[in-house]
Formats: sequence, structure tokens, C-alpha cells
Amino acid sequence: MDKDLIEAVDIEFGKYDEDLQAQVAGDIAALERTIRETYGDDALGADGLKEEYRKATKGREFHEKWQKLRQDADDVSMSDVHKAEIFEHLETFFSRYYKDGDFLSLRRYSANEKYAIPYNGEEVLLHWANKNQYYVKTDRFLKGHGFDVGDYRVMFEVVPASDQVDTGGTNRYFILSGGENEVTYDKTKMLLMVRFVHVLLSDDALKNRFPPRGSRKKPNTDDIVDGLTDAILAHGCIPKGLKDALEKREHENVNPRLRKHVLSFTRESTSDFFIHKDLGGFLRQELDFYIKNEVFRLDYLGTESEVQVERYVKRAKMIKKIASRIIDFLAQLEDFQKMLWEKKKFVLQTDYCMTIDHIPEKFYPEICTNGRQVREWKDLYGIGEGAQQTLNGDVIDVAFMESHPFLVLDTAFFDADFKDRLLEDLQHPDGTPVEDLDEAVGGLMIKSENWQALNLLQERYREQVKCIYIDPPYNTGNDEFIYRDNYQHSSWISMICQRLFFCKKNLRPDGAFFSSIDDHEVHNFRIILNNLFGENNTEIYIWDVREEGNMPKTARNTVRKEHEYILAAFEDKNSIEFQKYQEFKYSENEEWGNSDNDSRGDWMSGNISRGQISSTSGEKYYSITTPTGKVYTRNWTLKIEEYEALLNDNRIYFARDGDGVPRIKIFKDEPVDVIQSSHFEGLSSSQSGKRQIINLFEKCEMSHPKPVPLMERLLKISSGNGDITMDFFAGSGTTAHAVLNLNKEGGGIRKYILIEMGDYFDTITKPRIQKVAYSSNWKDGKPQDTDGQSHIFKYMILEQYEDTLDNIEFLDKDGRLQKTLFSMSDYMLKYFLKFETKGSSCRLNVDRMTTPFAYTLKTRRDSGFDQYPTDPDGFREVPVDLIETFNYLLGLHVIRRITREHNDLTYRVVHGTAPDNRKITVVWRDSPEKPEDHQKELKEDAAFITEEILSEFPDTATLYVNGHYLAPGAVPIEPEFKKLMGA
Repeated sequence: MDKDLIEAVDIEFGKYDEDLQAQVAGDIAALERTIRETYGDDALGADGLKEEYRKATKGREFHEKWQKLRQDADDVSMSDVHKAEIFEHLETFFSRYYKDGDFLSLRRYSANEKYAIPYNGEEVLLHWANKNQYYVKTDRFLKGHGFDVGDYRVMFEVVPASDQVDTGGTNRYFILSGGENEVTYDKTKMLLMVRFVHVLLSDDALKNRFPPRGSRKKPNTDDIVDGLTDAILAHGCIPKGLKDALEKREHENVNPRLRKHVLSFTRESTSDFFIHKDLGGFLRQELDFYIKNEVFRLDYLGTESEVQVERYVKRAKMIKKIASRIIDFLAQLEDFQKMLWEKKKFVLQTDYCMTIDHIPEKFYPEICTNGRQVREWKDLYGIGEGAQQTLNGDVIDVAFMESHPFLVLDTAFFDADFKDRLLEDLQHPDGTPVEDLDEAVGGLMIKSENWQALNLLQERYREQVKCIYIDPPYNTGNDEFIYRDNYQHSSWISMICQRLFFCKKNLRPDGAFFSSIDDHEVHNFRIILNNLFGENNTEIYIWDVREEGNMPKTARNTVRKEHEYILAAFEDKNSIEFQKYQEFKYSENEEWGNSDNDSRGDWMSGNISRGQISSTSGEKYYSITTPTGKVYTRNWTLKIEEYEALLNDNRIYFARDGDGVPRIKIFKDEPVDVIQSSHFEGLSSSQSGKRQIINLFEKCEMSHPKPVPLMERLLKISSGNGDITMDFFAGSGTTAHAVLNLNKEGGGIRKYILIEMGDYFDTITKPRIQKVAYSSNWKDGKPQDTDGQSHIFKYMILEQYEDTLDNIEFLDKDGRLQKTLFSMSDYMLKYFLKFETKGSSCRLNVDRMTTPFAYTLKTRRDSGFDQYPTDPDGFREVPVDLIETFNYLLGLHVIRRITREHNDLTYRVVHGTAPDNRKITVVWRDSPEKPEDHQKELKEDAAFITEEILSEFPDTATLYVNGHYLAPGAVPIEPEFKKLMGA
């Protein structure tokens, strides 16, 4: 950048000089021809028009013009002043859009410097500062950062800031948390914990904490990182061996180990919130606007400030040329970063949780000997305590398993061989074999940032989800939503827009979308939904959060807030027909009676007439004849077949001795069908949601979990048996809990998809469903019975954007690793060009596909991967599930998954249905790197695939095989994988 850009600038300056010199020389030559034609060949002297010709007005004008052009010829070369002016324009322009790794429109307060907002004549336009940008600050921000130093473990943790720490500035910085626990050492675990807070600091407070070095007036990054590093090392609890290692440089000219990790942690946590979707187009448009308004100001024309138009245009062109060169470079970097974000991510782990009534009994002895599984059952279900005592104390044996069919097994505790055998032999609770794996799975949980998960699910669940409910962060400033300073609302809008765009693709044409929200973002959210679904397809409801014993807090200055909102949106509201729900609607104070001695007890009557003025067409417009022969023709609330069924069941009452308008009988001891109003009330509050979690886990660290009754109501009115519900802000798992409750209540098979990136996925979300499947009744973390339900759910952990960055590798021409992003000192090298990183594992290294079960990625995450050791930089090498990743890239509905052995090779085979209804079979196994040396084995491999494997799946339309193969008609996995992944 430094070399090429400077050279380009010098070239442009040279072109500018040459062009102007040629232009001025041409103007002088033309003027001199005119003078000679007017006054003769001897009219010009060395200093212009001769004296005798200057007396006339025309002659004086010729002379003055000639002198001015000669002066221009002397001054035509680009002066340092002119160059400085152009560089100043370039700096001014680019500084408007760049801050800490992000390109966005920075806030300005000026009468002249305005932004150009694209507007196409819409009646209402919602525009925000970082529109058309991806919000990417999602996973690693404000999370733990860990690394090993020999036998020691060092963890950075971000904790809530106390009021005393926050000093009310405008920008946030990392500082140590303060107090005796800011740095602690656990001798038993050999664990050093360093606790940070991320707080607003004024300039003065920042200078006091991190005095700037040299002549700087404000601390820079080095000052802050050095200050934090020194403050950590000053703690006496750090063992000498660990302290020496933290201060040691691994190589010459590199940071000491502790400083390197402090720098990495703070930098990653405070930079790069956004990726522009079209940075080149955006900056070019802004550049044109800038040149028109700041360089070539039309307001100056006809004023004393006017300069020669030609020269003005030339200078503006040069600014545009140089700026365009910079924009091209920046756009390449941003586009590469965008590619890494948009790339569909690998599945790193796939496992299943299932009640053991789905497992054949031949597996029970093997399960009982698995100590990790038995230990989890004891932890989850309190086995060995109180009512959960077994005949042998706390021993879980085959007999215990046989008498507890709703124990939930987790395949994560078992090896690959066990999983392969189990998935092939799964059974239904009645003992019949599972013939369609995906059909038997009742839920899917994904631990991932939700945009990445939605991106991966596109093909598999396109237009298949009946109900989507989300409970996003409300953006109160005190919740879990992290935003760039001064861009709180625009950050939130970008975040929610991108996710709504994807989830809409999953929604069925007759599906419904719901979202909880409060006053902070409800207005922006409604406009977003209007733009995405259409104004006629959105609604807003009120959720009354009052409940007995838990009234909302009274506001200090205004009214008490007793509500939140539920926003609803539909693909086509005309195709939606919400279901009624049942409720004991009428109170004990109603006048009940039983005038006809109905055996079902006391009843009252309700209206079923919509009146005579309504439309005279439709399936609810018909005539009813009373027992006395009187005819009533009008619109009714019931279809005629519904009316006739009620009439035959003696549930229709005719007043006035059989002559009156028919009414429905409502029995005191029966619930009635109720149409949901726009006012949701009597459905508990977040306080009840907390109590539900406390019953399950003894404690609740979630801020505002939604209550199960609210979710049950939304699901009842918007979906039915067999439908899929999605929640991509899953939190504590309330949505899945509600689905299981409704399945148990109605004997249905509703399904759910949950997406959650928080580490409480492992401690609350997933264990909650394991607990609810085992028992419906919990108190103080213990089951009150074993009255659970049969259930299978699959859960996955996905590669994240930060993992992708960590796995970008720069290879030389021979394919040898030169550097990784993590080892590069120049931060901008993170975004190198595509061809230099095409061999990176995160972009699918095709050469490694010959051994698909050994494919790995590096991650710095601890949660979910703590069984893998870390290297000195804090990375863990974790396996990649290529099989499951490819299934989702294809959008495959998996029917069967089998495992076969041949020639000492393991064949893992997936058979399923593609979105276009083709039957697809995918074969995975190790294959030779040099096929020319293994022709005999490849021929045997081809025969095994065609004669053995395909004989089990005769309906196969497309056969995919990885690596080298000779199987006739097969399609290679690798090109399709890479294309569908977008890598």
C-alpha cells in the first residue's frame, strides 16, 4: 500500500503537470495566432504585445490575457501547496467513514458537510448510519479469552462494572475490575484469572489510568496495553514461574506473551463491528457527492472566490483518480472479509440426545458402563437422592434403565463407533425401527451466532417453518446487546434486519412471525417488518406483564410500565387463520342454569350470530330453522358443519320456547374455544419465567426469561400438530419447553429449532430440555416424578466467524504455510486477497478431503471444546463434521445413516431427500492421495459402493463420493461442497 499508492500519486501529479502544460501552451499559441492575424507578425515582443498596440481597449485585453497565460505557464507545475491541498481532501474524505476497523458514516455537525442518502421516492424511508452493513460483533466480544503457559492456564474474564468504576465518558475502554478479586490464582487448578470491566471513560480519567508517553496528549493503544500488562504483573499472587513465562518473548522482535494476549483480547473486543456489503459502491457514491460539494463548489461560481473552471475540473479529476485507487484497494480487503463472513460455516460437532425408549435394550449394558453418561444422569436428575433412590443406592444398572424410559442419553459421551451403531438401530418407543431419521428427531439445537446458523439452514428448512418466535435483546443499553459507541440504535437495526431477511426464507407461506420487544426499539422494529413483509402483513399486540404478587416497578417520574409488545408479521395475512385456544373463560359469578336437565351439568348460552348486515356470501352465511319453523338467515360465527355437529350434540339452545335466535350452550365444567385478542393477559411474566428455571436448576442467572404459558399461547394459535417452530434467540429454551408441553398435553409431534450462541447453551438451554423430557414437574432442581415423554433432539456446534479468521493461512507457491492471521503484526493483513488463502482449512482444503474423518479447525473457544488441549497461543485443534456440514449444504432430509467396513476402511453413508425430491446417497471414506498407485483398491472400492451400498438404496438418483474413486456415475463431493459453502 505504501509503495504502490505513493507511486500512483506521483504518476497522477506528473500527468496533471503534463496536461496543464499542454493546455496552457495550446492556449498561448492560439492567442498569439489571433494577435498576429489582427496586428501583423511583428506585433509581439518578448514581454507581450508591443506598446503601440496596447492603447486600444482590444489591444490591452490581448496583452493582459497573454501575460496571464505566460504566468500560468510558469506556475503550471503542481506546487507543494497544491499537493498538500489534494492530500488534505483525501484525508478529510476517508476520515469521514473509517473508525477502528469499520467503515461507516461518522457523525458530523456542520452546515456544509452533509451525507447523501439514497432515496427512491418511498412514502416512508428508514435510514440508519450503518445501513447495508453486516453487524458482526457477536461471538467473542466480551467473552473469556484463555491460553496455556506450560502447565498453567490463564483466563481473561469480563465482569459487570460497578457504579464506582464507570466515570461517564463517551468511549469505552478495558480496565482491570478493581478490588481484591481482579487478579486471582488457584493453586489447585494452576489457574490465573484476570478480570476486566469495559467502561465509559472520560479523556481525563483515561489519562489518569494510562499516562501517555512522550509528547502525546492522549494515551494510545500501546499506552493502554502496557498499562494493563504492568498492572496484571504487579499482583503478588502470580507464581514466579508463571510470571517469568508471561514476561518472556517467544521470538526476537515480538511482544512478551502476556502483552500479546492483552493486545489481542482488547483489540478484537473493540474493533470491527461491521462489514460493508458493497464498500466500493458506497465510497464511490460518497466520493462523487464530496467532490461536487466540497471540491468543486458550485456556490463559488460567479463570486470573488471563483477560480478557472478548467483547472478546478482537472484538480477534481485528480482527487477522484487517487481516491478511486484507494477505494479499489480498500474494497478488495472488505470484499474478502465479507466473503469470510458470508461463507457457510462448518459443523464442528453433532450429537443426539434421546430418551432411552428409543434405544434397543442390547445397548443398555454398554451404556451403564459409561461413567460420564451415568455421572450426567445423577447430576441432571438427582439420581441417588430422595425419591430418586435406586434399589442399589445410586447405582444405575440395566434394571434401572428399563424402569426409567425417559432418561435422556447424550451421544457426546460415546465414541464414533457407538454413535454409528446407535443411529443405525434407533427405534420408536413401541420397538419398531426408525425408518426416517430426520422425521424421528423432534428438535434441533444449534450453538452458534444466529446469522451463521440461519445461513447454514437455508436450503434444509426453506419455507418449512410454521411459526417463528424470537426474544431479541431490547437494546436498553444494559442488556447483552453490544454496540459501537454512539451507534446504539443503528447497530441494533443492522443486527435485526440481517437475521429477519434469512428467517423469512424459512417461513411457510401460511406461517407467522412473532417477536417480543419493548419501547426502546418497537417503532424501528415495526418499520423494518413493514418494509420486509408489507404494511398490510404486520400487527402489534400488547402483552400485559402484570401477575398477582409480581407487579412491575413504578417509574420514578411517569407511569408504571405494565406491558411489553409482541410484533407479528406474515407472508400473506389473508392466508392466515389463527386457531382458537381453550379456556375456562367465564367466572363463578355468571348465572349458570340447567333448564333442560342436561346430564353435563349447569350451562349458560353464548351468541353465535354475527348479525344480518354482514356480507351475504361465504361459508358462514346460511339459514337456520328453529324447532318452531322460524328461519334465521344471516352470518354466523360457525360453519354449517360445525353448527350441525353442535346441534346433534344438544349444544344449541333456542330461546323463547324454541322460537328464538339459536345460541351455543357453554358448560360450567368445560373449557370453551376462545379467539385471541390483541391484548395478551394472564400469561405470567418474566418473574414467572425465572421461577420456572429456578425449579429446574435451583437458581436462575437469566435476566428476563419468557414464561412458558406465553409461548404456549402463541404456538396454540399459530401452529398445529407436526409443525415446526423456530427461535433464533433461544436464550433459556422456553420455546422448546413449550413445544414439549403441548406435545405431552395433546399427544402431538410438534418440532422446534433453537439457535443460541451463549455459553449457557451448555448449562441451561440444552439441560433444560433434557430435564423436561425426563419429568414435567420440578422443584429446587429435583424431579418430583418421572412422568416425562419420549423425545429425540439433535444439537450442533458451528464454526464461527472468529474461527474462520483464526484459520486463514497464507501459503507459498509450494503450498507450505507461511503465516496465519493470528501471527501477523499488521492488523490489515487480516483481510488479504482470496487467492493467497485458498488453501486454508476454513475455506475447504480439498487436499485434506481424502481423510474426511480427520479434518480439523483451530478455535480459541473453551465452552464445548475443553476436552481438547490448547497450544501456547490458546488454540484448540477440534474435529470438523464434514458429513453433517454437507448434509445441510445440500438441504438434505436424512432418511438413513449407515456405517459399513470394507478393506479396513470405514464407510459412512447418508441417504436422504434433496429439496427437489431427488434421492441422494453420499459416501464418505478415506481415499488414497496418489490414485495411480492404488488402482486395485479403487476398483474394489467401486465394486463395494455399487454392489453393496447402492443395493441398500436402489432409489438413489445422485451418488456423491469424496476423494478419488472409480464408481461409475458418481459425482465428486469436493467441487459441490466448495461451491455451496461459498468459500
